[in-house]
This record gives sequence, C-alpha cells and structure tokens, in this order.
Amino acid sequence: MLQRRGLGLPVQACRERGTDRGAAHLGQAPQAAGVDAGDPGVSAAAADAPARILVVDDDEANLIAAQAVLADLGHPVVTATSGAEALRAVLRHEFAVILLDVRMPGMDGYETAELIRQRERSRHVPIIFLSGVDKETSHQFRGYAAGAVDYVLKPAEPLILRSKVQVFAELYEQRRQIALKAEAERKLMAENLAVRAREAEVARELERTLMTQALVLDALPLALFVIEPGEDARRFVGGNVQALCGGHDDLDFAVGDWMDRVHPDDRPRLAAAQSALPDTGGYEIEYRILCGSEEQWMMEHAAAGDEGEDGLMISGVITDVTGRKRLEEQLTHAQKLEAIGQLSGGVAHDFNNMLGVIIGSLDRVQATAELDERSRGRLGLALQAAQSCADLTKRLLGFARRQKLQPRELDVTSEMGRLRGLFERVLGETVTATLDIPADLPPVWLDASQFEGAIVNLVVNARDAMPEGGTLAVSARLVDLDAGEAAMANLPAGPFIRLSVADSGTGMDAETQARALEPFFTTKGPDKGTGLGLSSIYGFLRQSGGGLRIESEPGAGTAVHLYLPPMQNPESSREEAPRAAAADLTGLRIALVEDNDALRDVTCAMLNEMGCGVTGFASADAAADALDLASIDLLVTDCVMPGQLNGPRLCELLRERRDDLPVLFISGFRADAEELPTRATALLAKPFDAAQLRAAIGNLLKPA
Repeated sequence: MLQRRGLGLPVQACRERGTDRGAAHLGQAPQAAGVDAGDPGVSAAAADAPARILVVDDDEANLIAAQAVLADLGHPVVTATSGAEALRAVLRHEFAVILLDVRMPGMDGYETAELIRQRERSRHVPIIFLSGVDKETSHQFRGYAAGAVDYVLKPAEPLILRSKVQVFAELYEQRRQIALKAEAERKLMAENLAVRAREAEVARELERTLMTQALVLDALPLALFVIEPGEDARRFVGGNVQALCGGHDDLDFAVGDWMDRVHPDDRPRLAAAQSALPDTGGYEIEYRILCGSEEQWMMEHAAAGDEGEDGLMISGVITDVTGRKRLEEQLTHAQKLEAIGQLSGGVAHDFNNMLGVIIGSLDRVQATAELDERSRGRLGLALQAAQSCADLTKRLLGFARRQKLQPRELDVTSEMGRLRGLFERVLGETVTATLDIPADLPPVWLDASQFEGAIVNLVVNARDAMPEGGTLAVSARLVDLDAGEAAMANLPAGPFIRLSVADSGTGMDAETQARALEPFFTTKGPDKGTGLGLSSIYGFLRQSGGGLRIESEPGAGTAVHLYLPPMQNPESSREEAPRAAAADLTGLRIALVEDNDALRDVTCAMLNEMGCGVTGFASADAAADALDLASIDLLVTDCVMPGQLNGPRLCELLRERRDDLPVLFISGFRADAEELPTRATALLAKPFDAAQLRAAIGNLLKPA
C-alpha cells in the first residue's frame, strides 16, 4: 500500500489499468488554453480546454497510483512532484481541481495552496488536501483555513476519491457549457437559428449533467442555486438543501423562501451583498440559518453572469461550514485559556516572590519568644492569610493548566468538612445541602487545590441546575467496584472512594450526557460557562488514577460520581516528614542565589537562624564568577533570573568543576522553564517558611 505521504492507493490499481505517466506528466500535457475555474464568465476560446486535474506529490509511486484511479474519468491528469513544479503548472494551465499532498520537502502543501490562492485566475480552483500523517483537528483546520474544500485522510478509498474529483470536474464542465451558452447569445443577431439549436442542446446537456451529479452532490453538504433575472428568491438546482436545513427524514420538508431561514441578524448583510452583485460581480459570505431551535453556519458563494434582456442571472453554491465554525470557537477558547495561563505565570512568579518575603518575615517574627499571646495571634492570622494567597495562586495556575499536579496525602473527611462553609455561600438560601462523609475513610493521594476546585465546580453546576431552589446531597463511601460499574467509569475493578454530588435540578438527556465531558461543551449561555469544568475534573481524576461517571434524567436531577483511589501505605508517608524537618543544619555552608533583594535577605536570615553560614548572590552570573566551590556545602538557587545564566545552567556550569555539589532549586513559577537536573537536586516552591526550607535541605542532604 502507498501510504507514506501520498494517496495511499494500491499499486495493483495502476497495474490493472496499465496506466503510464507518459503524456500526462508535466510538460507533455496538452497545450490548449485552459478555463479559469474561479471565473463564471468563461470565454468561448477558453471553454474548449478540457477539465484538467493536477496531482501534486513528491512520491512517484503515488502519482502513478493517482493516474490509475482517475483515468476512468476521461480528464487529462497533470502531475507535479513539488510545490514549485505545481505553481509552474498553474501558471501554464487551468485546472478543474487540485489534489495536493500536505507533507513535501521544500515547500509544503499549505504554502503551495496559499501561493495558488494569491493568483487571481487560480484563487477559486478547488483544492483537496491529502495527508496520512497530519490527522489532528488543528491540521484539518489549517487546511480549511488555507482554502481547501476537503481534507482527505489516507489511505483514501479510490471510489470515494474518484467521486469527489468527478464532482469538481463536472462543475468545471458545467461552467464551460454556460460559457458556450453565453457565447451563443452574443452571436444571436448573426446566427439566430443555429444559436437556438445550440441553446437547446446545451440545456439538454446541463440536464443530463445535473442528473449524473445528483447522487454525488446529495452526499455532500452543499446545494447549488440560481436566481433568475428580476427575481430575489433562490431556486435550488442541485445538491442536498434538505440536509443543510436538518430535514433529512422530514417527508413534508419544504425550502420555502431561503431568506426566511436566514438568521434575522444576518439577513441585512446577505441582502446587501446580493444587491451589490451588479457592481461587485460576486460575493462570498458566511451567515447562520435557523434549523428548528438550532443554528447552522453556511458559506454562500455567488457570481453574476452576463446581463441579458430580462436582467442579471446569478448562480451560486451554499456549503455547510458549521463544523469549521465550531473548531474556530474551540480555538478561540483555547487561545483565551493560553492567554490566562501566560498572565497567570507572570503574576505567580512575582506574587510568590512577594509572598515569600511576607511569609518568611512573619514566620521569623512569630518564632520570637518575646511576643505576647495577642500579638502572636495576630501574626498567626496574617500568616494564615498569606498562605491562603499562596493557595489562591496555585488554584489560578491549576485552572489555566500551567502547573503540574502536586499530590499529597489528603483526608477526604477533613477536606469536605472544611468546604462545608463554602457550600452555604455558593448555594445561597434556596438550596438545602446535606453532607454525609464517614470519618473512617482511608486517605487519598491527590492535589489538594485541584480536588477543592473539582468539588466547588460541581456544587456551582448543581446550583445553576436548580434556579428555583432544591436539594444537594454530597456523600462518600469506600466501595469495591464490580466489573459493571468499573467499566462505566473506565476503571479497573477494585476498591475506590466514591464521592457523589447529587442535585434535584433539571437533569440531562442522553445526548447531553454523552457530550458532557467534551472540552468547551456547555448548556449554559455564552457568558455563563466555559465548558471546561467537567472536562478539567475528568482530566485531573484520570491523571490521579481515578475516574468520573454521570447519572441523570431530564427533570430528575443529576448525580456526578467521583472515584478516588485510596492510598495503599499511608503510614509510610507520615513517618518521613518529622525526620526531615528535624535535621540539624548547624555549620552548613550555603551559597544562596536569588535576584529578588528582599526575598534574598529574608532567606539568608532564615538560614543564619538555623546555624548556617550563607553567602548571597544577586544573579547566577555573579555567582559563577565569584563563587569558591571549596567553601560551600550546598547551592540554593532560584530557577528563573535575568542575565546569561539561570538556575539550571548555573548548576551545570558549577558541576563541571565540582561534580558532587548538591543543589536546592527554589521557584515561584517554572511551568515553561527547562527541565531541572535530577541527580542530587530538589525543588522547593515559593513561598516557603523556615520549617519547609529546613525540611527541603534535610531531605536533600540526608544519606541515601
């Protein structure tokens, strides 16, 4: 099978037909003048040109296979092995359709398509992209954005590919016939009887052409129409207008006046474009139509023919572009989320540095023995508020997906008890909430901020589903999943904590449930939801070894079940921290590299109070030039700093001179930073207090 980059068609196909590249190859194709596929008003001389097909692929075998598949259509096949060769062919000939490989050395398919679109005579030639590699939605969207009418994934079925090409070849032939008809009308005074005979012949030919196209056009999301001289309404002459309007199975379906189906907000634009046709010669416009309670996006291309005695004849095609518009909306959502992430990263870095100064200073003052209880209590409240700010920063980064999960041992009962007060503030007075969480649940290994965000998101969803009030029941049980329930949650059978959030709201039908976990899908209004809630919760649970299942019926409420994997050996994790936190650091010689002056001073003071000797540097460049490696036992360095060197690169440079140097990295945000060395290193997130700093150093330096 030829499936590397080309059509993916069987080699046997060309052997059976005995097709040879020969005269169809570039340079040996007929030299007759071609038809400009983008110009509805074609001259009689150009109308004699055949409907050529251009196939562009850098693989010779794929070109031979393409010729074999398309030979039965009866149209000349011109081949090109590169984007540059294809552009030369477009300058020399006119084509009915271009089959363009995406992946090619030098100029790829997207670049070639853009250059073709820049030429006035070739900008409307239909382009079908072929790709066996770039199957992601983003590549398909890029193909349509480049002006393609189709994006075919390989291996392509020969019959389907031949049918697609035949449609555009026959449309090309139809325009030729229309050109011949126009030419005949211009000669009416001289050859009245002959022209009338020719008109009848062309009409019969058009009727036969439309009949042969009907089966293929009905399978495509498009409809052909004409607007007769002196008329405003569209008369559909081909394609499947019933499918465009969502009336596939409606036996009583009637198009009616198409303008009545257009969204009221879009009618003025469409009417203005249609009125300006005598001056513009054509238009291309996107608008919405109403299909029951749903909206569909249409792309309408229209062009004006020659103006006769009765007025202007207009022909056009309407295509369903709803899928592309939804992709654009999803891309917009993704770009907004990326913008939030970038903003969050910058805020987190600076904010965590400031919080580090605040928390470090408050922690040092609170440790002073001279404080009275009242002052100590006030400092405790201030320290608790600063820690809450640090948690808020983590949640912001978590929402924007700019921070890796930081799991720790979590007591579900305690966490849910802590969130009880939050429920009351979120739900309001019209919703009654009950909490049923046993005290003997085993701990779980989860990111606390992500877990809290998941619960709050579910509670907000439940509140929105009960606008008139109702009940919310939150419960948790340790269950042994059987094969049936495990399969519904896409989990292995075994023990899980099932945490359920059930409301008495409007519920969901089966179709909505099937799409509930899709990113960007939401049943809320445009300004009331992002469609990221359930998908983010599902991704967080799957990353943590758990799962999610939804039970709902219209009018009967919704229950969302979260499956949390219990920890296997929780006792072992509880024993590690006390030993690390109690490490004696007296006499330890430390080099501290931190570009924030205030945070560097606070950290130096912390280390001095632990009995360490500290040498501070304001940049990695300064440390690299002045540091005496024989005089230190540990390097503590920020990750992101101005200058030529950052933390990781400083580590690499110093380890060239001292291979066994232990390094503790400290960072307020480093989601986009380079990877840290793993040998004899540790990472401590900002902000931190003295106990966390001591524990991090102790864990790093303790014997293996």
